[in-house]
Amino acid sequence: MKAKDVMNKNVIYATLPGTRENVLELFKKYEISAVPVMKNDELVGIVTRKDILRKIEEDQLALLMTPDPVTVQASDSINKVVEILSTTPFRRLPVLDGKKLVGIITVRDIIAKIAEMNIEMPVKDFVTPRVVCVWDETPLSIVGEVMRLSNSELCPVLDSSASVVGVVDEKIMLTETLIEDFIEQTQYSSSSDTDDAWTWDAIRDITIKYFEVSVVKLPKEPVKNFMKKAVFVYPQTPVSKCAREMVRNDIDHMPVLDAENRLMGLVHDKDIIKVLLKK
Repeated sequence: MKAKDVMNKNVIYATLPGTRENVLELFKKYEISAVPVMKNDELVGIVTRKDILRKIEEDQLALLMTPDPVTVQASDSINKVVEILSTTPFRRLPVLDGKKLVGIITVRDIIAKIAEMNIEMPVKDFVTPRVVCVWDETPLSIVGEVMRLSNSELCPVLDSSASVVGVVDEKIMLTETLIEDFIEQTQYSSSSDTDDAWTWDAIRDITIKYFEVSVVKLPKEPVKNFMKKAVFVYPQTPVSKCAREMVRNDIDHMPVLDAENRLMGLVHDKDIIKVLLKK
């Protein structure tokens, strides 16, 4: 397979100049988590959900985006794409034909291809045992801080019995993010130099200036109100079956349970795609 056989040809992109609000609108409208950034019909960057979550104070797209992103050519092999995605933090790569943007290929696109195959290798070979978990009563705002500080893209959610009852990921964080516009009113006056109080009151010019400030806030309600339902696999689950569950449930990581249904780790989609390098 080549990159052109897997890539999404319908590329949604942002343009410079732009703002965080422009990007958030694209994310929500098209239910995506990243967009290439174009200027004068040339690829100049890429901006992701993580960029927005981790740069809350920034509004300008030029400062939110990652400039000069890593790309692949449409004619490159899928193995080359997998090697890049599995050895870097990237989850998607713009696809070029020469210098022209012709598509984008994501980890999910490759997982969808694996789901169509019949790979019987067990997922136990791809399990990550170190997992950051949260209690289902933890406020979502605190979960956001836990994920930020631990650099976690997903956290399993445990109930009081330590059973896995759900998962929360960065996509949920952005979906539930509240964009609040505050209007700050500033009054200032200008007057003549006269000392006559009556004249001053008469000619006083009061100007009201409004500043629109967008801030990102997460709700303080318990994470159980926002989490996705727990979908899990076992160590012997075949890779292709795991991939199908990921696609069906729109998740990038799956909890792995042992024979006693205790959490033993996570299987990441970026690890699963490495199976193509072993074939």
